[in-house]
Amino acid sequence: MSDQLDDNSSVHSSEDDNAYVAVSGNNAVPVVTISTHKDQSEHKVAPLPPPPGHRYRYTTWYDLRSNKVKGTELRNPRVRKGPEIKEMIFYTLTDERGRPIHHDVKGTKRMVYEKKIEDWENCKDVNLSYQELGHDYQMENFLRILKRIMRAERIQLVDNEIKQLLKISFPRCRELNLRQNFFSKFKDLPKCPALEVLILSDNSITSLDDLHLLSAYPLRSLDLRRNPISFTPNYRQRVFYVLPKLKELDGVPQLSSDLDYEPPVGSTCVIS
Repeated sequence: MSDQLDDNSSVHSSEDDNAYVAVSGNNAVPVVTISTHKDQSEHKVAPLPPPPGHRYRYTTWYDLRSNKVKGTELRNPRVRKGPEIKEMIFYTLTDERGRPIHHDVKGTKRMVYEKKIEDWENCKDVNLSYQELGHDYQMENFLRILKRIMRAERIQLVDNEIKQLLKISFPRCRELNLRQNFFSKFKDLPKCPALEVLILSDNSITSLDDLHLLSAYPLRSLDLRRNPISFTPNYRQRVFYVLPKLKELDGVPQLSSDLDYEPPVGSTCVIS
């Protein structure tokens, strides 16, 4: 193929029918390369098959066949509830050898069996962080589990999009980690009469108005880093004023300057 550009230039097709090279004068020196669109519809790539673990996408550890591991033996169990389709395929899923993935316990016996395996009532150290609770039904199930935690002394619920735990009580909890959630008020926290260490960093607390509620606990360490309230004037002094028994705030022990504070005349001791 050859199309005249002017007296001394022309366009010649290359080995690729969709690419052309312009040459100048008598010297075959490429000066411009032009590529045209080529329809790739005839070369569509077939979709990849699902990975081997896809069949386990809604499975929790207590769903597995012949499982004897209890919740008290796991460091960070996955407890997020699956969608309705999970129940539809629960008893039909098989592994690569055609063996059933899940147990065959049904009805009320299944509820009793799963409750026994979870064993939340006897957990002393609970970590239910990063559960990805994106739906209301998943949060409801999560709260159901929290209500069963009665003996835990150390509880971690990091990054679970929790807004409030008003109806939850952790009677023996001494250390509670609620980092990276959506708490905006201290009154939305669970009841923890034995609480000594509270981590609330990376939440949405904007006011100290109800901070005095924590004075009922033997609290010695509080972490409010990266909450909006932590960027306000006299923040440390105001916290120690309300919680005089507190020993550490945001990872820093109480300083002499933290005690140099008097609330403005005519205002309450807590100023938001």
